[in-house]
Amino acid sequence: MSTSAKVSVVSNLVALAALALAWTGAPIGLLVGYEWHKLLHLTGVILFFGNMIVGPLWLVFAWSDTDRQHFGFAVRTLVAADIWLTMPGVQLTVWNGVALATAFGGARTQPWLVEALALVVLTSLLAILVVLPAQESLARACGAGDERAVRRALIRWSIWGVVVSVPPTIVVVLMVTKRALLLGS
Repeated sequence: MSTSAKVSVVSNLVALAALALAWTGAPIGLLVGYEWHKLLHLTGVILFFGNMIVGPLWLVFAWSDTDRQHFGFAVRTLVAADIWLTMPGVQLTVWNGVALATAFGGARTQPWLVEALALVVLTSLLAILVVLPAQESLARACGAGDERAVRRALIRWSIWGVVVSVPPTIVVVLMVTKRALLLGS
């Protein structure tokens, strides 16, 4: 397992621990003012979504180049960006989101927060169990220079990348509207 994969797994497990803490109803106070937590939370969302959008674009542009070394570089950059952008984004989003939930009476008091928590857990599980192995496969295939394996891994990573991007997109809708989709408002 690569360093990036290890960082991703640890980051997702830490995020899941924060969500579990929020779910228990443990009193989590605001360490700084509400506005600071909101700013840090939104900064995390921007980092997370930014890399989730830009990363695949790097690969699309690199794949369209006939020089496969460019594609290998794009994959290595994607892996590094996960460490430097996605994982800090996840941590800022989750921990500050958990703190902000206290302003609404806790994570389990609002149906839209319950749905958001469930979707974040789903996102983390998909990332650890499906997307991360697909990305590791892609990186290994690029390193080996196996064009056929790269194509297979790229298709798998692309499909699961789209799937894993749906739950956080729904979470943004829940956060903005503060209305549950399934559990009632």
